[in-house]
Amino acid sequence: MEPLIIQGSITLFEILCVIIVFAFLFMRSRFFSQVFEQRARWPTLLLLMVFFGILSIFGTLSGLSIDGAVINIRDLGPMAAGLLCGPYVGLGAGIIGGLFRFAQGGPYLWTGLSAPVLSGVLGGILYLANNRRFVPTWMAVIFIGLSETLISCYTLVLVTRPAEVLTVVTTVIIPMIVFNVIGMFIFATVVHALLDERGNLEKVRLLELELESRKNLSTIINTIAYPVYVLDRDHRFRVVNDSLCRFVGRSRDEVLHMMPNAFFNERDSRIFWEKTEDVFSRGITREDDVTITRPDGQVREVTITSALYTEDISGQEFMVGVIQDITEKKKMQQALAENEAWYRILFEHTGTASHILNKAGIIEQVNSEFSRLVGYSRGEIEGKMSMSDITLPEDLEMVKKYHEGRRVDPASAPASYTLRIRDRDGVTKTVHAIVAMIPGTSKSIASFVDISEQKRSEDALTLANRKLNLLSSITRHDIINQLLVLKGFLSVLKTRTDNPVLLDFIGKSIRATRNIERQILFTRDYQDTGVKAPSWYNMKSTIIGAKGALPVDAVNIDPGRPDLEILGDPLFEKVFYNLIDNSLKYGGAQLRSIRVSSEVRDGSLLIMYQDDGTGIPDRDRPRLFERGFGKHTGFGLFLSREILAITGITIRETGTYGAGARFEILVPKGAWRFSNADPRRRAVPDPTGRPQDTDRS
Repeated sequence: MEPLIIQGSITLFEILCVIIVFAFLFMRSRFFSQVFEQRARWPTLLLLMVFFGILSIFGTLSGLSIDGAVINIRDLGPMAAGLLCGPYVGLGAGIIGGLFRFAQGGPYLWTGLSAPVLSGVLGGILYLANNRRFVPTWMAVIFIGLSETLISCYTLVLVTRPAEVLTVVTTVIIPMIVFNVIGMFIFATVVHALLDERGNLEKVRLLELELESRKNLSTIINTIAYPVYVLDRDHRFRVVNDSLCRFVGRSRDEVLHMMPNAFFNERDSRIFWEKTEDVFSRGITREDDVTITRPDGQVREVTITSALYTEDISGQEFMVGVIQDITEKKKMQQALAENEAWYRILFEHTGTASHILNKAGIIEQVNSEFSRLVGYSRGEIEGKMSMSDITLPEDLEMVKKYHEGRRVDPASAPASYTLRIRDRDGVTKTVHAIVAMIPGTSKSIASFVDISEQKRSEDALTLANRKLNLLSSITRHDIINQLLVLKGFLSVLKTRTDNPVLLDFIGKSIRATRNIERQILFTRDYQDTGVKAPSWYNMKSTIIGAKGALPVDAVNIDPGRPDLEILGDPLFEKVFYNLIDNSLKYGGAQLRSIRVSSEVRDGSLLIMYQDDGTGIPDRDRPRLFERGFGKHTGFGLFLSREILAITGITIRETGTYGAGARFEILVPKGAWRFSNADPRRRAVPDPTGRPQDTDRS
């Protein structure tokens, strides 16, 4: 029996050596790193099941058979898999090893199937109980010894005949337990050796990183503009940057290993010490605004930011501090506070109702005048109400359009406009608003003037003017009718006499009635001047409309550029009607063409009306625009000048007699524009207020 035991022991030892070699190779592979770092995925886990299962099969094949029982270490592979990789890998490896043993048959086939599975599961449970870490060597050895003893006991009870118990215990069970324990001891020792090696390598790597970090720390903090320092637990400077050296007026060699009280007075040093102790004791980050006196005697306002820093290797604590000189910042804040106080005084006492509106349309701030205007208190308005709450629905769409457009392009919305609001009592008020964006923000400030009384006066004046016009129209109609009757009687009377004296009187009477008729007709045109608000009129369309009522078949008229628009009275077309009419009446037989052109001059627009007719005699030019001057009614050019003057436009005649008439119409800035018909030639004012378009047409 003894030679058999010796032979079995040698065989098991050889198997154990092979398994340990394979295990060593595995633990040097990348799979071990994935398992150790707990980042192994299912493909890796399946591969590990197969690997440890093969080790279990190898332990079975290489075992020594005695009376049907195989002396082997097949349970070592699943147990190692469970302890190292967890219950899933342990169970998988145990199933592979157990199925292989079951396939071999024999009296121990059921215990051979269950033992590897149980070993793998027990190893995985211990792995989980140890927080997914490989257990210490002594624990792994005791655990496999106990598990093998348990497996051996239920094998003896279930399979072994009573007469063979002693033989099986001495020849099979004891060697298997001993060699599984020895195998686990060697396996666990190799694993822990490798783990210690990895830990030592990681510590060396961290130490190298820390040394490199310390080496670069001075270089890094020197790139910081603020004074930066590192204090140890004894309050001594360990690292400082150049800015701190300049701040205290000493070199780096002088500063290092000294204490802050060497550079600051007693009061500042005490403050420094107390705040540093607070950071070390409580482990907090502090930010304090303090006043300190520099070594050169300058008193400075500074912000000191302090934080605790602990080294990863030594565990030594340091305090990192940053000093930010905020003296100038404090001065700016004080000046800003003073400016804000002035702003609030001005905002409150502008004399007009004012508010500040944010991008969402909420009223953020109002003054007392605005509160009185709408009848709500500041607490009810600020941050709660919007212009939608007080604007009449008929004007709300316009207000919203201006509000949104102003934040996209301030020039797209008018700076001033009129709207109607309703106060707390439901009273409708007409206000004139002046709005501007606050630079650098999405907020706008607006001032409101209550023009309700003015609006009512204007409406009353408009109504009175309409009534007067109606009365004038009725009276004029009656006078014209009477003049028509008078002219009829004079014509009949003229046919009834041959007396030269009477005929002379009759002729004078007829001319007098015609003059009266022309003056009455002039009042019809003049009464409509300035009644309606000015509007924008396209020049080309205006000229085309004016010439349509005149016999201009033989005369070529060039209306000029098509995108020019003029702000004028609704009778603006009458101006060019009168000019063209004068050219046709006084241009003579040589009149062939009329040309209208324009050019920009110092922000204003000069419109030139020129024909190739006879022109205006020099003696007539001074009185050309006087009322009643001329061969016909004498009111045409006078009325044209009055129509243009309503929007600040002037007109003069600059032609040469014999070369044609030339009228220059000067349109002031703001009363002319170029429409979007031709974007390349649109006049857009530059910062100086002068339009960029200087093209002539």
